[in-house]
Amino acid sequence: MSNDRSHKEKLIKRLRYLWTWELFDIFFLPAVVIFSARTLQRSMGLFTIYSAGLVTWILWQGTAYWRLKLHAVQTDSEIEAKPLRRAWSAFAVLKKVNWILIGMLPVLVVGQGLVGTAFHSSFDFIAGLGLYVLAVLEQINYYHYQLMYDYPPDWRYLVEHRKLKRSSLNRALEKLSNKDES
Repeated sequence: MSNDRSHKEKLIKRLRYLWTWELFDIFFLPAVVIFSARTLQRSMGLFTIYSAGLVTWILWQGTAYWRLKLHAVQTDSEIEAKPLRRAWSAFAVLKKVNWILIGMLPVLVVGQGLVGTAFHSSFDFIAGLGLYVLAVLEQINYYHYQLMYDYPPDWRYLVEHRKLKRSSLNRALEKLSNKDES
């Protein structure tokens, strides 16, 4: 009994850490890019601005997911319980919308290059590319495979199975999908 309580307390601590750091990153990453652009006196164009918006958009989803999961653990409720079904349905839609938004950026950059210059500066290219890659990795990390292994049980899974773990949100969406089919 005490072991279950201890496990739950550790899980709550971990989930609190996850959602608060995702929330922090929503503000921190764009602030770093803006600060860097101003300090280096470089302009930001569509590529950097869209990429920053994209990664921020996906981080908001991660923040919401970890917060909802924390609430479910704290209230001893099923993560896919009826009151939360609308939220889970939204995540299923967002998974698809995100890929559309990710795919639109290269089209926009090529279009911008055809009518002028695709990038406003080398900073625009480097910062935009970094943020774009981060957005793709966050999309994969939330909706497909866990890419962050900073917690001992995750490391044990990786060593034992020698493959990436399906993401927590991916498993939750699959559970919801299976319940809808039954």
